[in-house]
Amino acid sequence: MSDYGSTPPPPPPPPGSGGGGYSAPPPGDGGGYGPPPPGGGGGYAAPPPPMGGPAGSPPPNNLVLAIISLLCCWPIGIPAVIFAAQVNGKWAQGDQQGALDASAKARRFAVIALVLGIVASVIYGILIVAGGAASTNSGT
Repeated sequence: MSDYGSTPPPPPPPPGSGGGGYSAPPPGDGGGYGPPPPGGGGGYAAPPPPMGGPAGSPPPNNLVLAIISLLCCWPIGIPAVIFAAQVNGKWAQGDQQGALDASAKARRFAVIALVLGIVASVIYGILIVAGGAASTNSGT
């Protein structure tokens, strides 16, 4: 491990000073021994804010809708699932706007995939019926 950036140890006591015993750390550096000196000082930063995200409930992640849309039209359903999976993580990190944006994008991609899947299924059904009707008419 490198000592780069750390403070050097204090110099040894001068000879003949009756050293050899324990000495208190120099004042003002924090050092982890007891409370910091009055008026600030100390080498410690403020504690990090508690995890837990913003107050309130997160926006809907639309994950179920995204998975259903994945079955209807998978090329557009994939981004829906990805954005839906990001909602709760962004909310927990405190990124409210990012969570709302991911929720809206997940819903938008899921609805587009559902509509395209339904339209493709209807067209396919029409072609099957038309193909079946054409084959029965040409056989007579």
